[in-house]
Amino acid sequence: MNHSQAILDDHRNRSWTAEGVLEEIKNWKTADKPLYSHHMRQNFQELLAAGIRYFGSWRQAVEAAGIPYDEVRKYRAWSKARIVQTVQKLNAEGTDLSFRGMMLSQYAPMVYAAIRPNHFGSWKNALTAAGLEAEEIYRYKSWEDANIIEEIQRLGRSGADLSSKKMDETSNSLIATARRRFGSWGEAVSRAGLDYDKIRRRRRWTTEMIAREIRALGDQGAPLTSTEIRQRNPALFAAACKQRFFGSWVNAVKAAQALPAELAA
Repeated sequence: MNHSQAILDDHRNRSWTAEGVLEEIKNWKTADKPLYSHHMRQNFQELLAAGIRYFGSWRQAVEAAGIPYDEVRKYRAWSKARIVQTVQKLNAEGTDLSFRGMMLSQYAPMVYAAIRPNHFGSWKNALTAAGLEAEEIYRYKSWEDANIIEEIQRLGRSGADLSSKKMDETSNSLIATARRRFGSWGEAVSRAGLDYDKIRRRRRWTTEMIAREIRALGDQGAPLTSTEIRQRNPALFAAACKQRFFGSWVNAVKAAQALPAELAA
């Protein structure tokens, strides 16, 4: 049972008052929970109904609680360009972009905005506008584990490049789904009976290699903030933060800066 459902159950038989409605709305706002009417209808219908009963509309109830309703209707801030950029970012992160998956996530307001007639009209059209194949996303989402393994085996027989870097570029939905189901792409490939050590193309990092690369970036004048490196060189950042190396980006940078000049070359 999720937290929202638990709250709903706790209040199912509650006798509401106008003051109680306002207090509960403020509590949800403080907890940073969505307050738009669609979300309330799905997660806390009793509060929604009580708000409408006492204040005439859900908007008036929210505003009576001192909350500007324009802040609640988050979909208004979702322009078409922002929707496309966010979908592309989420896709790169391996997020489940199926309609159901998004509606159950914090991005539900974006989906509501995307399917409006003056935006894209449907979630499928929004995915297409972001340069994605909606059919591919939905196809892999509906697959069982065995289907994913069979697809990896099929790609392996066809000679496809199964390195995670290449799969992120050519079949993001498959690799994202496999990661969710099996924990990692390497594990999914291994389950398919393939030797991932022979497939992987990522560098096998060592402590010295990481420190040298960080030092080289610093000598080139590149920003060494964690945000910058996470965006521009995620493999280096991830390796540096692993416990078997430095444990954190800050520790890695300190080690790199302490390298003697002859070792940093």
